[in-house]
Amino acid sequence: MESKPLTIDSLADEARDVALQVHAAQERLEDRDFIAGVHAAVDRLGGRLRQLVAGLSASEQQRADRVVGRRVADLRRMADLLPRVPAVASSSTPDRQVTGVSTVGERRITGVSWSGGTRRSGADGLAVGGEVEAWCGKCGDLKTHNVVAMVGSEPKQVLCQVCGSRHAFRTEPARKRGADGEVEGAAGAARRSAPDPEAARRIEASRVLAEEIARAPLIRAFDPKERYKAGEIISHPTYGPGKVENVLRSSLLVRFSRSGLKPLTLL
Repeated sequence: MESKPLTIDSLADEARDVALQVHAAQERLEDRDFIAGVHAAVDRLGGRLRQLVAGLSASEQQRADRVVGRRVADLRRMADLLPRVPAVASSSTPDRQVTGVSTVGERRITGVSWSGGTRRSGADGLAVGGEVEAWCGKCGDLKTHNVVAMVGSEPKQVLCQVCGSRHAFRTEPARKRGADGEVEGAAGAARRSAPDPEAARRIEASRVLAEEIARAPLIRAFDPKERYKAGEIISHPTYGPGKVENVLRSSLLVRFSRSGLKPLTLL
């Protein structure tokens, strides 16, 4: 069966299909194989765009950029926010050594265990991509974080949903050494630490956003096929209510009251 000729319109159709995949990937961060396929699809689309542009006239290149190029650029930015799945080496290259005993069929890659294509979680149900309450030094409080790395059954690295900072997992402030060389506890560190103006600003911004959402006369249910304007209030099935901060050619940046700033792909 002959493949379709590579044209601006056919590549635009491919870009719409890839946009659907990127949007679905934001809801399937636990699916390792799907995430890897989305990255491959975005890379393949970029290669096909370069192949197409190389054979076009100057005027047609401008049209290709308007119709496809900007959408591909947006898709690359969106894909960069997805986790990267490490490539599996051949059998002649052993995995990095880790302590502990692996079960049959399990591969361990930099502290994250996978078995039969499914991500393994700890005894308490935690897994990479899951949510956990952790202490955020930048926010100066316990906040909801996403787990980005595990060692065994314990979270190792987490990403704050409020300020976006990535740091080691802990449930209380890091202990500091006092002037006398003794390690002071969490209470002492809290007393010594000065108020964080940035944290106060974020808390105030969250309060203002919550009030805007509460006063909104209309909250639109998010649909990737619809079009939106900056300042509109929408409701996402996963992230809840939020305010549209910026509108790109094929995506939105929305600030959600629970999840912070999130990109959403449009079709």
